[in-house]
Amino acid sequence: MSSIDPAAESVALPEQKAAKPVPPAVRIAKDFLESSLAVLGLAILSLIILVAVFAPLIAPQNPYDLSEIRLEDSRQPPGSQRMTAPWETDLELAIDPGIEGTTEITFSEDAPVESAALSWAPISGEDAVSISLEFTPSLEGVSLEPLRLDDLPRGSELNIGEKHSFRSFWTVKAADLQNFTLSSSRALDRPFELELAIKATEGEALMTYWLGTDGQGRDMLSAIMYGLRTSLAVGVVSCFFAMMIGLSLGMIAAFFGGRIETVIMRIVDLQLSFPTILVALMLLAILGSGVEKVMLALIIVQWAYFARTARSVALVERGKEYMEAAQCLALSKSRVIFRHLLPNCLPPIIVVATVQVANAIALEATLSFLGIGLPVTEPSLGLLISNGFEFMLSGRYWISVYPGVALLITIIAINLVGDRLRDVLNPRLNR
Repeated sequence: MSSIDPAAESVALPEQKAAKPVPPAVRIAKDFLESSLAVLGLAILSLIILVAVFAPLIAPQNPYDLSEIRLEDSRQPPGSQRMTAPWETDLELAIDPGIEGTTEITFSEDAPVESAALSWAPISGEDAVSISLEFTPSLEGVSLEPLRLDDLPRGSELNIGEKHSFRSFWTVKAADLQNFTLSSSRALDRPFELELAIKATEGEALMTYWLGTDGQGRDMLSAIMYGLRTSLAVGVVSCFFAMMIGLSLGMIAAFFGGRIETVIMRIVDLQLSFPTILVALMLLAILGSGVEKVMLALIIVQWAYFARTARSVALVERGKEYMEAAQCLALSKSRVIFRHLLPNCLPPIIVVATVQVANAIALEATLSFLGIGLPVTEPSLGLLISNGFEFMLSGRYWISVYPGVALLITIIAINLVGDRLRDVLNPRLNR
């Protein structure tokens, strides 16, 4: 038997590299992106936020600027257009029937034609004048009301158009003005003027009301953009301050315990025992309408949800080793609460905040719909819905339906993001 060198048997195995820990933010992002529904909600929510932030730049109209609103455009259906005033002009055509002549006429820059040439010549042996009026460019492509030719000499007749039954003017077509004859039963022995009135049937399109207009003539698309801006601002700001108050009180109650916890939590229980909408209605009935007052009412009715959630999370975190170590180091109580306890209580609070933002937007819309929320000068989605409610039975559905759809999409997008964050930030809820 051949001998085997032990050194040959020992093969050096490559050292295994230790796996690098995945940062929490990267893990949360990967887990969040696994849900296509949550990604769709995040994309819609991001688009809504961008539209709300940049509404003054992208909105076709400023619904707060009275100079941009026309009452005659009120309750226009979706797809209708805002038109300029129809172009019109009155021409004074000076004619000397005794001689042949030509006159050049120049129009303003907003006119559909640049100029016109008036030519006339007397017809020998007759009390008649051959007249020609040619426009450059031609009026054939312009939608015009019937042209009126007025102020003819007494006893005059035209070989074109029709004379009014009672009045002395004639209605003619633009094409007939290129060559017509004015004859008279009396001698045409002195110069005269003809008055020609030209008016277009419609003006130029300034903007298109893609979602129609409301009862005040505001563009619904612009009003929804500004309404999103107002609703999101009210919901986010009120939820932020409610979270600050509720989070602070909840952690203080859990950390100190005893009478402090009892007093704070009994106030929370008392707050949560009343319906949210009822408390908000009572507060606004006392405070009145206004953005700041609506925010204050929403803060008062929301802080208790954050306080209860923060207390329950803080009670769990208070018994862990890092809290005992922080207390053994003789750190100040404020440092222990806000530097050690607070960061570990944030994930559930963030989830509650996303849900409460949606609830705040819906509650503000409800209050505005009832007429005690935001003023008319700062319309939110709820107020836009309320403005169109009276027109629903008349078939003008778009005044209420489109703001309602925008409100529905916003709340659904926020809830989709919040539900996914709840699953990602709490692995025990993973399905």
